[in-house]
Amino acid sequence: MLPLLAFMTGRRLGLLIHLKGTDFREKYQGVWVAQTSGIVQIDGVWKRIPIKTDASATFFVIHNFLAEIGFVQWAQEQGDEFLFGELMRLADPSKSASSYMSRLLVKAKVKEAKGEVFHSLRGGYISETGDQNIEKRDRMLQVGHDVGDDEHDKYGFRTLTEKKARLLANLPLNPEIDLSMYRGLDFDKLAKAKRTKGRKPGGR
Repeated sequence: MLPLLAFMTGRRLGLLIHLKGTDFREKYQGVWVAQTSGIVQIDGVWKRIPIKTDASATFFVIHNFLAEIGFVQWAQEQGDEFLFGELMRLADPSKSASSYMSRLLVKAKVKEAKGEVFHSLRGGYISETGDQNIEKRDRMLQVGHDVGDDEHDKYGFRTLTEKKARLLANLPLNPEIDLSMYRGLDFDKLAKAKRTKGRKPGGR
């Protein structure tokens, strides 16, 4: 689910793996968002989520496709638990997740971007929303970028308005990308699945 989340939100891997069920809410009718507090408790110790800018801690819109396939409902049912608990049990969740996702996407022949294979999904989201005429400022807010030095961009709300959030939530999907495999998934089963380090269970 991590590649799909990045593909549909434009958010960084380090933030996505720290998501909890309580981070999801229906901000506007029919528009779901997620937002981390920037700090989480792991094994009784409070730790900062590895985000690069203050803008990364703002809410971001969840595409309605994720609600349609039942992911948002499942996420909320997890309450205060991490959605990607298996990764969060590792010593360095962000680093481990980055390595794992890179291997996975290389195997799937996803093209690399600036040295980070997973990052290509984030770049793809930014490009796709630009192609669909989402304004630069709104794209930056959605992916967690600082608004920038442009004086024009600095004015107005520091988060997405309801109108802009609705646009992102209902952004037309690329018809050339088949997402049908994500329908009917058992998210509980996926969450409990153990990682195998490049080999099948029981393999030699």
